[in-house]
Amino acid sequence: MYLYDYHTHSTKSTDGHNSVVEMCKSALEMGLKEIAITDHFEPTRKNENYSFYDPKDNLLEILETRNFFEKHLKIKFGIELGQPHIYSKSSREILENNPFDYVLASAHKMSDDVDFGELNYSKIDVDYYCRIYLKELKKLAEWNLFDCIAHLDLVKRYSAKYGVEIKLIDYKEELEEILKILINNGKGIEINTSGLRQHAKKCLPDLDIVKFYRELGGEIITIGSDAHYAVDVGKGIKEAIEIAKIANFKYITIFNNRKPEFVKITDNKSIYYTKNQLKLA
Repeated sequence: MYLYDYHTHSTKSTDGHNSVVEMCKSALEMGLKEIAITDHFEPTRKNENYSFYDPKDNLLEILETRNFFEKHLKIKFGIELGQPHIYSKSSREILENNPFDYVLASAHKMSDDVDFGELNYSKIDVDYYCRIYLKELKKLAEWNLFDCIAHLDLVKRYSAKYGVEIKLIDYKEELEEILKILINNGKGIEINTSGLRQHAKKCLPDLDIVKFYRELGGEIITIGSDAHYAVDVGKGIKEAIEIAKIANFKYITIFNNRKPEFVKITDNKSIYYTKNQLKLA
């Protein structure tokens, strides 16, 4: 089985705790073949250019780390864009001026900069905010300048802390619309394993949405731990791949220079397929 982690945060993120080298050492210890460093670019109204994030500095550290690990680990230059559909100008500029291998996009916040993680789910109208979240996801999907949407049912992570269970599959019509936009545009989703380490105790999304995405014709799916500590790199990856397999995915996706390639789930060899080759495999 080809193990990799396509959602990790180093100290180049404000909430990261370990260097790129430390994240990569942990990846090797977990038996991973590949890792993507996807540090946050998270603009706000007061800081639309998100001055904390320096992509040139980030790339330099990744290039130095690649030299250190040589053939032992593939290290991809990634980014996680927060609300790029709201802060389109700065998000476009950072993509146009840097050679990313892989671009995640997330809807962490509402248009007024309130983070979905800041809500008290035991005191709010959960249905109302689920619909707001789905509207943000739709706008994000329509923005379309990313490769995959991260942790598609993110609100599940936060509501679980209050003992409130959210199932976005219950909003099937809205969810189908979002997934079809992604599929028609050749974009994908990730299975984010962070929920396994948190109150939700499930992947984000879990089998229900992953299976629905596959049934609608979804092909591009990546796996990521959302690790902010080196110790969490690679955690839950095997479980997430098993979810993809149960959902009838035969391949998981990796990216080189923003182009998807496909690896057989049951293949221990590093055999990659392009999208055209996938149709013949």
